[in-house]
Amino acid sequence: LKGMRWTLLKDVFSLKPTAGAALHGLITAPKLTRTARAWLYKEQLREALDRKQINVMREMLKHWCVCVMRSKVEAMKEVAALVRRHMDGIVAWAQTRQTNGFLEAINGLFQSAKRRARGFKRLSTIKTVIFLIAGKLDFQTFNPHARQPT
Repeated sequence: LKGMRWTLLKDVFSLKPTAGAALHGLITAPKLTRTARAWLYKEQLREALDRKQINVMREMLKHWCVCVMRSKVEAMKEVAALVRRHMDGIVAWAQTRQTNGFLEAINGLFQSAKRRARGFKRLSTIKTVIFLIAGKLDFQTFNPHARQPT
């Protein structure tokens, strides 16, 4: 296993031929190590998450969780428990393939507006600051000397 860390972390299709041969030797050995089994479980999980049909993906994830929980790879058992706990969220992500990154960005804008509006007591003032920051208003059209708020 010495020197195989990056080989195990990379995608199979992006490996160099020598690294691919070393990985193939590791996973086809007569006695699989726990590291090799963990790598195989990781690849099975990746394959399940790549599915487009939601019902197929859900069943593959359930089957994967059962197989991993019966194995001796303790670290992967924790991952299987996590997948079981968040199964509905994982399936919802698979349907839309959207993350909450956009909402986090909007939340960051609101937090910035709150910091800028410190000292103001009325909610309407904070709303105005939020619109100025997040609204992307163009003040150049009616006042050529105005600079954009930052």
